[in-house]
Amino acid sequence: MSLFDTFKQLWPFGQGKMRAVGFDQALAIDHPSVFMAKTIARPRPAADQILVKVAASGVNPVDSKMRQNYTATGKFRVLGFDAMGEVVAIGADVSNFAVGDQVFYAGTQGQQGAHADYQVVNAQLVGHAPRVLDAAQTAALPLTTITAVEILRDAFGFRMIAQAAAGKSILILNGAGGVGSMLIQLAKYLGMTVITTASRPESVHWVKKMGADYILDYHQDIQNQLNKIQHEQVDFIAILQDTTAYWPLVLSAIRPFGRIASIVETTAPIDMGPLKNIGAQFSWVFMFAKGNFGVDMASQGEALNLVAELIDRQVIKSTLTQTLYGLTVKNLQQATAMVEAGHMVGKVVIRHEDIE
Repeated sequence: MSLFDTFKQLWPFGQGKMRAVGFDQALAIDHPSVFMAKTIARPRPAADQILVKVAASGVNPVDSKMRQNYTATGKFRVLGFDAMGEVVAIGADVSNFAVGDQVFYAGTQGQQGAHADYQVVNAQLVGHAPRVLDAAQTAALPLTTITAVEILRDAFGFRMIAQAAAGKSILILNGAGGVGSMLIQLAKYLGMTVITTASRPESVHWVKKMGADYILDYHQDIQNQLNKIQHEQVDFIAILQDTTAYWPLVLSAIRPFGRIASIVETTAPIDMGPLKNIGAQFSWVFMFAKGNFGVDMASQGEALNLVAELIDRQVIKSTLTQTLYGLTVKNLQQATAMVEAGHMVGKVVIRHEDIE
């Protein structure tokens, strides 16, 4: 090994550049120029950050929303809010990570994302990666893991320990997606009876694999199906799809003093009034809020460390269903198109190296 190669390993800023795949205008996913590859400056970690060499990155609906609403035309933007990689440098104030650590995280909306060779991220938002999973399996987890934990812990008030919610019931609207897949597993870990919706055979098979106790066809009357399984009302409801459309069902299905959480914005006003007389509570859950506003960020790193431990103990499975090999424009376009089609089961991840 030459002296120059040794220097590059010991001092990761030696080259100063990296590849990234992003966009500079809001184009439809089928547009041939929706994404572009560029060589950009490699970031340096601030005092509270780590620099990660990204091995794999995931694609989520939030990526599409941010691209579709992009107004800074001409300014190159990199997204990607699921990542697994290796720590290659740490900021002066970071004490919980060391160079060489394998980590996973979602990051924040305000910084450049993970569809790049390297990324900086606040160390509080990061967890130590599970030991038993590969890069793609791990990169499928962060955003959905944090969201699921914040639904159960922050919105519903449970300690994240085995059987903490024993005897309680939860209705998960859209169980086959990324968040639903993780929420089913964590709710079962807490001891809940899990009822979820799915329709296509592959979705039904998937949510069964994740551990759902009851599966309802969302093309049919869901309240009638709840009645048939003798769960006319439930203790908790997680709305993971179309809050406005499902709201009448939510009002009929939530028990007095139950709790409701949604991760999907409304498309029209909804009537909260009926919740008052039954003492029920409603919460929004948006996992980026903590990082965006610098509030309790360490809780997200803690959530990732918890789930990594559960994965290593084989209590929780990765929700990865599709891996694309190579950080390329074509692969990012394909992965994003899969997400935007609205029929995603589990998660899609891009391995940054192109060798299977």
